[in-house]
Amino acid sequence: MIRGTWSLTEPLVPVNVSATMIRVGVEKGLQQEVLLQNTGITPDMLADPAARLTYQQVLLLAENLIRHYPGKTVGLDLGAAVNINQYGMLGYAILSCADIRSALKLGLKYHPLIDPAFTFEVVDQGETTAIRLTTHIPIDPIYRMLCDIFVVNFASIGRFLTGRDLQPIEVHMNHPAPDYVDAYNDYFNAPILFDQPRTELIIDSAVLDLPVIMADQATATMAENQCAEILDRMGPKEGITAKVRRILLSNPGQFPPVDVVASHLATSTRTLSRSLQEIGTSYQRILDEVRKEMAIEYLRNSSLPIEEIAALVGYSDPSNFRKAFRRWTGHAPSYYRSENDNDD
Repeated sequence: MIRGTWSLTEPLVPVNVSATMIRVGVEKGLQQEVLLQNTGITPDMLADPAARLTYQQVLLLAENLIRHYPGKTVGLDLGAAVNINQYGMLGYAILSCADIRSALKLGLKYHPLIDPAFTFEVVDQGETTAIRLTTHIPIDPIYRMLCDIFVVNFASIGRFLTGRDLQPIEVHMNHPAPDYVDAYNDYFNAPILFDQPRTELIIDSAVLDLPVIMADQATATMAENQCAEILDRMGPKEGITAKVRRILLSNPGQFPPVDVVASHLATSTRTLSRSLQEIGTSYQRILDEVRKEMAIEYLRNSSLPIEEIAALVGYSDPSNFRKAFRRWTGHAPSYYRSENDNDD
């Protein structure tokens, strides 16, 4: 294993959220034994608050839930069902924070306690702030479910913490509109934009200063200290895909080859490739995802010609960029440009 990363077979994931996945499925008429099939998860494990699952078990559970769920809104339903109490000591600490800003800061620091693969970032955009999902799961149905969980859960927890009916300014999803698009309106009174560079909630920056109704400094300090102790016992764990993405994004447009990335991680090219293969992805797939995000961002938010955008994401030949872009998104670059832009 590459130093500082977690593997699919380490028992690192608390059982709480997985138990909620089971509960939501059962409430929809599914049998618990069907959802647990081939996962290695037992009812006794679900009942033990100290139990931890491997990420491989969680992925198998998610696949079972998606496969048997009546309808396609499983991610939205889970996002609404998971509450702050199911985040264990981290949830207790967040409940005691002074305001939304400090709650997000705490979540950024200690989110591995809930899910080692889950990563997000908070991006200051002046009058607005983006709360952005950065997790990359190479299994498309599970990733789309995670995107739905992310936007609904973050919004619902924000409302719970403040006691206010907060609404984002916009909700961005980085995949095409699904056939259940109307279901988003049950959770948001805001524009839902699909085919975006990233999955994120765009909020008014003033929301960050809203007080948390259960704020208590002494409790927050005690709970954070406990979170720090738990994280210290676990050791610094990060997903290998997150590490590779960070290296690629450190010098956008001049992406290093896989052997250089491996050297940054103090490992061999073979070990890096094998580690990525074990979680169902590859260096090229991660690179393509980074290039896609950057390209859509440039297309959406600049008037740069296609040739320059191609060069900025590492393509010297615009025709090769167009072919790759259609493979990544199913669309030509012009799909992401305004109606008045005819560069493509």
